[in-house]
Amino acid sequence: MAAAIHAAISPARRQMMHRRIADGLALAAVCDLDHAGALVRHAERSGDPDLAAEALVTAGRLCLRFFANDEARRLAQRGLAMAERLSGVRRVGLLLELREILLSAAPPEDWQASAETLVELAEQALEHGALAHARLGYHLASHVRWAHGQWTDAREEALQAERVTRSADDREQVIAMAETARCLAMLERDLAQARARLAEARSLASRQRISHPALPMAQGLLAWHAGYRAEAESALKEARTLYKASGDRLGEFQANEALMMMAHEQGEAAQMLTRCQALWRLGERLRDGSEAPFAQAALGLSRLLLDDDPAPLAAALPGLRDADARHRLAWVLNRAALLHLERGRPAEAAPAAAEALTHALALERASEQLLAHGVLAAARQAQGELPNAERHALATAALLQGPVADWAHRRAEALVATAAATSGVECGP
Repeated sequence: MAAAIHAAISPARRQMMHRRIADGLALAAVCDLDHAGALVRHAERSGDPDLAAEALVTAGRLCLRFFANDEARRLAQRGLAMAERLSGVRRVGLLLELREILLSAAPPEDWQASAETLVELAEQALEHGALAHARLGYHLASHVRWAHGQWTDAREEALQAERVTRSADDREQVIAMAETARCLAMLERDLAQARARLAEARSLASRQRISHPALPMAQGLLAWHAGYRAEAESALKEARTLYKASGDRLGEFQANEALMMMAHEQGEAAQMLTRCQALWRLGERLRDGSEAPFAQAALGLSRLLLDDDPAPLAAALPGLRDADARHRLAWVLNRAALLHLERGRPAEAAPAAAEALTHALALERASEQLLAHGVLAAARQAQGELPNAERHALATAALLQGPVADWAHRRAEALVATAAATSGVECGP
């Protein structure tokens, strides 16, 4: 009966009916996948590509919240086709929002082309005066470049994201400054500038009562770098909570990742294992990027720490290498090298540290370079390779003079001092 009545309605009236239903559904809080599915069905049948694309954005974001990544990707791809039928600022804004969903659902097949497209769309948004969408485009491009080790370009895109919002509303300014501080902290670049941006963002956020997870995330990363562990842990836990509440699963993973790394650096083996397990459960449900392979490798590292069993880590490393996440690979390899060295296995420590050093040099990441050189100085000394030990000790001494993380400074200073005791090389200030 319902089908017969529906068929009797003229196409124009059917489109109007679907539009009214979609408008009503859009006004209600979309809180489950069935509701989102109904919104998409009616919006797509309304004949209005703008309404349909907006509905696909809403549904795609909800799918990401519930880890329905494949469905989110399909919805975003349909949305792109709808958005391309539009023109002007509306087209650009929807294209950026849909590409944000695509990036959260799955890594791009061609990350360089993806980054270039995002920058191009950001420039178009800027031309239209759409500052919030311009910021989003540069921010997404920065994240894509960061994930693939292009850290200099990632820094430039992050700074541009902050620049374009200086005349935007307060909320956009807070988000842009906080995201820039977070990005610079993750890149370990321009940390004085990162602290200044964060202080400004926190001040404005406090006055305007604005909350965003990038604020505590940046605070936690910067505090950890400076050695303020209690402040770092508190801020990162707040960031994890806010990311989870907002449905940003990648942000939630990164906050959990930092907390797990902190537990390892502080020698809290049981806490590290617990956080590794939580990281793995989350990583398994995310997109097919480097998150799940890293979580598996971190679990393997915890087994090496607790049981002195190298097999789980050895099994996990190929997957992490294939994921092309050099920053995560350098971190795991350096910690494995440290454990081997501490347990009297310099022959196992040296190749792990050497590989970590290769990645850290490519990324220009001073703290990981320092740690790798420190391990290699001690390992080569233990193996009787005195010229190599001296070379790495000198490199460590040079890096100790620069702006490196507190945890790296403490570890490397102790390592190279051990090597210097035999070689006679001066190891620090």
